[in-house]
Amino acid sequence: MNALHQSKVLLRHLLLFACGCGLLAVTAFATPAEEITRAVEVNGVSDVSQATPRHFVKAFIAVTLRVEPRELPNYVIAAINLRPDLAPNVVAVAVKIVSKKSETKPALQCVLIERIIRAAIASNPDAAVSIAKASASASPTLRRCVISAAIAAAPEAKDQIVEAATAKTIPLAFLTFSVADSTGLSSWTTALNPANISQVGDNGVVNSPEQPPSH
Repeated sequence: MNALHQSKVLLRHLLLFACGCGLLAVTAFATPAEEITRAVEVNGVSDVSQATPRHFVKAFIAVTLRVEPRELPNYVIAAINLRPDLAPNVVAVAVKIVSKKSETKPALQCVLIERIIRAAIASNPDAAVSIAKASASASPTLRRCVISAAIAAAPEAKDQIVEAATAKTIPLAFLTFSVADSTGLSSWTTALNPANISQVGDNGVVNSPEQPPSH
């Protein structure tokens, strides 16, 4: 009976170990789309398509801050496939993450940004100009990389891309969402903290936690 009991205990442990490995494998091999979807659902939004721009991009930031820069293009593609309407916002976040990685050399930053923009425009060609504008605003020092990549991905929109990417933009203090701006972006925090994302009202006034709207 003692031997039988030990065998049952061993079998139970083996089953628990197998289940644990299965759960670990599911977590470890989740696709970018699944990771983003789960991050959106954390706050009670069951349908990604119904998430507000603010909610979706906060979830995207939370996920992409944890991944290696070289993996960002895959996450950009996944996010745009989930929410094509937020392509400029998504790309701007990814570009900003790359430009803020102090350990990433400038030459490699340019390569990564080009990959991100090419992937984004391939996923949503109609948003090429707004993607270029948002990307240039996110990283003005790498504007040439942005323009080069955008033109390579959408040569038919070359003039519009150059004009949009070189237009005077608001200094990048905060990442915000604007109902008045076709890119959906105005500026954003250097810390890339999802909690710091603020919004722009219909009148174009920034309503940020650090600078409450004046009355």
